[in-house]
Amino acid sequence: MEPDLHVAAEVESFVREAFALMPDRLRHIQVIAERVRQSARDINELNPGQNIDEVLAYVAALLHDIGYSTRAAQTGFHPLDGYNFLCAHEARDIAELIVGHSCSPEEAELLGLVLPPPGDHLISSLITYWDMQVKQGGEIVSYDERLADIVRRYGEHSITGRANLDAEQRIRGIIGQIDRLLHKKGQ
Repeated sequence: MEPDLHVAAEVESFVREAFALMPDRLRHIQVIAERVRQSARDINELNPGQNIDEVLAYVAALLHDIGYSTRAAQTGFHPLDGYNFLCAHEARDIAELIVGHSCSPEEAELLGLVLPPPGDHLISSLITYWDMQVKQGGEIVSYDERLADIVRRYGEHSITGRANLDAEQRIRGIIGQIDRLLHKKGQ
């Protein structure tokens, strides 16, 4: 039986199973999801008028890297594979939240791929905010440290390295936006 991808407990179990053989990626996902959920809660409390759906934010964060799983991988480009998988499992709303996370738009352009339009939603920004500050294995670092680690691991002339460098200004804008909403509250 397929999980209901809108039910947090079912998604938690599904993600644990999907990434059982990738413990560093699983920990990365779990830390990001917890941080996204807490940040959504904090933004709602600190900013009257904001009403981020904390459950939707949490499940979207849990599923943001689902395109790396063997159940979803088809093209080798995880944001697109994740989007297609989620759409095929009646979760287009979540797919639109994760398809443009981090440097996905820049990497797709370098690869000559066309991504579906990402949702312009604060949840998408929260996923990018934390994805770009949590290393594989779950260590929380600054964006500068994460960017340097990615460029060091992949090389600045690789597609991944170039995409991350091309996305730097946009991602710094997202980090600034979320920091303002959090009023730089300690995470």
